[in-house]
Amino acid sequence: MDLQLFTKWLADNSISLHEGIFIIQTPHAGAAAVANHDEPILHPTTVASIPKSSILSVRSCALAEHIDWVPYGHGATLALSLALYSELLIGPTSRWHPYLQSLPSEPVPIARLWGDVSALPDDPDAQAAAQWIYGTEIQRELQDDDGVALVDETHAFFRSDVQPLLDSIGARPTLHGFLHAYSLVCSRAFLVDAYHGLSMVPVADAFNHAHENHVQLASEFDVCPLCGSLSECPHDRQDASVQPPKASHSSEESSDTVDMVTVRSIPPHSEVFNTYGADLGNASLLARYGFALEGGETDTVTFGWPGSGISLGENDEAEVFREVYEQVRDDLARVLGDSSLVYIPQQDERATRLLSVNSDGQASLGLFVWAVWNALTEQSPPELDGMYDADVLVALPHFLPLTARALVQVEARQEETDDASDFEISADYQLLAGAAEAMASLCRTRIAGMGKKEYRGAGADVLNDVLDNIPPESVKTRLALEYLLSERALLEACAVGWEDARAMLTGHSGVDEEFEINLAE
Repeated sequence: MDLQLFTKWLADNSISLHEGIFIIQTPHAGAAAVANHDEPILHPTTVASIPKSSILSVRSCALAEHIDWVPYGHGATLALSLALYSELLIGPTSRWHPYLQSLPSEPVPIARLWGDVSALPDDPDAQAAAQWIYGTEIQRELQDDDGVALVDETHAFFRSDVQPLLDSIGARPTLHGFLHAYSLVCSRAFLVDAYHGLSMVPVADAFNHAHENHVQLASEFDVCPLCGSLSECPHDRQDASVQPPKASHSSEESSDTVDMVTVRSIPPHSEVFNTYGADLGNASLLARYGFALEGGETDTVTFGWPGSGISLGENDEAEVFREVYEQVRDDLARVLGDSSLVYIPQQDERATRLLSVNSDGQASLGLFVWAVWNALTEQSPPELDGMYDADVLVALPHFLPLTARALVQVEARQEETDDASDFEISADYQLLAGAAEAMASLCRTRIAGMGKKEYRGAGADVLNDVLDNIPPESVKTRLALEYLLSERALLEACAVGWEDARAMLTGHSGVDEEFEINLAE
């Protein structure tokens, strides 16, 4: 990286840095931001300000008229990857060239590309790592909601869009080159505003990730989606054209910037960290950025996606399940708020963690609802006998409050004793025992299907022996196996907790290993 050229380009594009912040070159990340003052940078401070006229997006690239803009999702990633690749191919003639040469020159080894020899050729470490993440939360990150591999979508986009367009201008594209651009977008792009959408933001991408971050990105999102104007524009009129202009740099006010602002004071002589998402777990970090953090406090194991062990996709069951969950959530949360086996996801986590196990091995409230539903369908009381699963789901709110209170009583008793001999076994406890069995079975089945094929079902001791014998240079394989072991540990903790709860119930002579729920009691 030519730092002198890059620094001059920043000045030429009115990109400003706090006097105490420097951009340095690093062996792996390309660039990093460091505080090089003897005094701390106190909060609040804007440490970098980047005019939106200098960001690289589908709307601002040289081929903007030929690339369809996509607002979000994997389609947005692919479209920006094409925009970025086109600028990389034209080299010094790109107006972003000094910025582009500051980026890694080879594909970033994100887990999305570990198994792709077109992206990471001659890399047996990447190929081995890809085998270990099968069935884990990383697999979810590598596929869309229908279970289609994102790498397959990426290859198809290259054939259908990238190659024809770039061939037409004599650019000679390669799949490897496009995957290089794709890896840069996955690991560095930001959602900027309603006009640019997903974008490459010079300088902002030099701030690496940490959960204990010093700065965060700030941008005025609500600009005109047709021209990018921050203030009133002709498109505010009802009769305005619905067609956005292409590559309109002059439409942006010079005062509209993307800023890196502090969230706490920055110590002297330290690297300055951004956050890519406060709740991102290591599965997301590995899949999108190619690294993991120690601790795993934000790791979760989710269900409800293809290959996870739970499918809610038939006969609108997923929608009905969410409606039932919202109906009972608040009441159950009040009952189970102090449970050691169940946790209550926050409001903004409901969509992503509806069916999940958290880093403490607790099942989400939604997973508890699913387990009770599963128990009712497996061993239906007489009044539900013969009903379809979807009909049982609709009747579920009648059974959940009593089952939740039964769980609270079981947990309280577990704190006192392992003896359940004085429990009066009722239908509520029978239903709870069935739910506990469903939960434990779900976790153990997921564990048994994870990892490299010949090691699926192997014990943690066997996998730790494999880990101990991985060569030091096989960094990706080590990351993959360490993640696999940590996810297994969460599922194991969850399974053991529910097995203990069930054992307390089924160990009593009044409840056999096979039982029927009789609500007539």
